[in-house]
Amino acid sequence: MGEPVVREFESLEGMPQAAADGLRQLLWALADTKLLLGYHYGEWTFGTPELEAAVASCSLSQAELGHVRLLHALLRKHWGEDPDALVEVRAVADFANITFLDAPIGDWPACVVMNAVVDLTATRVLATLHGSSFRPLRMSVDKMLDEERHHAHHGIGWFRTLGRRGGDGARAICDAAERALAAAALWLGPAGEPGDAALVAAGVKSTGNAEILAGLIGDVTAMADQAGITVLAPAPASFAHWNPNSRRGSAGGPAEDIVFHLRGAANAMFKLGE
Repeated sequence: MGEPVVREFESLEGMPQAAADGLRQLLWALADTKLLLGYHYGEWTFGTPELEAAVASCSLSQAELGHVRLLHALLRKHWGEDPDALVEVRAVADFANITFLDAPIGDWPACVVMNAVVDLTATRVLATLHGSSFRPLRMSVDKMLDEERHHAHHGIGWFRTLGRRGGDGARAICDAAERALAAAALWLGPAGEPGDAALVAAGVKSTGNAEILAGLIGDVTAMADQAGITVLAPAPASFAHWNPNSRRGSAGGPAEDIVFHLRGAANAMFKLGE
């Protein structure tokens, strides 16, 4: 028998409601994660161990914030939302970013892991949207994936460098990578989660989140082997109280001082043309 024919969607019209709801949640989760990535990369434009890494951090920040604009545009056009306004007024507990990004990225090994593992998690999700049955998503996804190749190259290079040096840097890489994997597992959610299953069934995604996590663990394990270190796979996450909107298992969110800097309310009076 041939492969089942998957309907294409030019808009949300005709898309199963569970898939439309799941896609909205996923786009917010990706946008919030990339917003926090952009913020933290921006902070690390200064303080890197090499000038080239500082330039790369600036470029990574710009790319991530550009991706946020693409994702926000989809949410605005197809769900009628105002993402910019919602960033301003949402409670911190409503942010759906990977929890590794909730706190300041305190040292260079953690920044490298943010690049090599956390950023990779979002990219692996994006890869499942390549060729999506939701056509408005395709062009944006292809652009983001093209730029993410450069992100991965930078993160993997530094991950290998710090691991091979050994000592405190290698130990810090291992610890941060294990924390990042645990955060990624929580963010991806439980196997067979209804919204995710609906997206796969509708052809919006090609792969479920359980498979994404398995692939991510494989990627990080291979990267660690090349760096001469060992990164343990995360223990099974508890999803008893998992919230598909915030992608968290308990109350929490980005630190208040980080969210303050993400919001432009304090400087709204200085907007051009106002």
